[in-house]
Amino acid sequence: MKKHRKWLVPAGLTLVFGLLLFVGFQWWAPSLSAESLTIEEVNQTAKDKYPGTIIKTTKNEGEEYQIEMQLETGVYQIRIDAKSGEVNSIKRRKVTKETSDNTTEDSTEKTPQKQLTQKEIKERISSQGDLEQIDFVKEIDNSDYYKAVVNKNNEKITLILDAYTGTIIDSTKVADSIITESEAIAIAEKHVKGTGDDTEFYQPSGQTPYYLVEVELEDDRDAVVQVDGYTKEVKTVTWEDDEDDSE
Repeated sequence: MKKHRKWLVPAGLTLVFGLLLFVGFQWWAPSLSAESLTIEEVNQTAKDKYPGTIIKTTKNEGEEYQIEMQLETGVYQIRIDAKSGEVNSIKRRKVTKETSDNTTEDSTEKTPQKQLTQKEIKERISSQGDLEQIDFVKEIDNSDYYKAVVNKNNEKITLILDAYTGTIIDSTKVADSIITESEAIAIAEKHVKGTGDDTEFYQPSGQTPYYLVEVELEDDRDAVVQVDGYTKEVKTVTWEDDEDDSE
């Protein structure tokens, strides 16, 4: 009888060990599925987000897919995270055409004449996140666009949208931290080519924080440069002469 008991003990241990291995594999197995998305899955993700035709899809070493896609307003390059499927950025590619002397030059695509209103733009990006800021940017070459900042899952994203079609031209994640005063001064100095003299920081409720940097130029003029606290973009430049004229 004792011999049978001695035999049952190691058998029981073997059974327990086998169960532990099975449970461990079940826990570890899902991690295997966290591999990179296939090209087919990434292409489908792009099609779900943007109505168009995929021209080419490649994958770089940084675990990111690059998709070349034909949309209604032109050819776009879309960068998608290979694991999460999130769109990191989307940019419109410059279009070139051949001339009579076999050289190439930029070709500007025609856009509809009717410009979308801010309300229409807000409706189009409502699924992108909570809107925090939206601005209309007027360009000399008539390539006007809307710039919007949205908050999605506690992450700020800057969207550049075509002012006539509402197509998202660019999507960039905004750094969570506000730039330093030194960074703001360096940006302002470079923009107007002068020396920073004084700086003030503003953080209005419900609006994007910004710096006002006073810059002195070699010709004794003064400029006040407004620098976005998140994107580092120069929002406005006010010259001392302009202030004197207004007075």
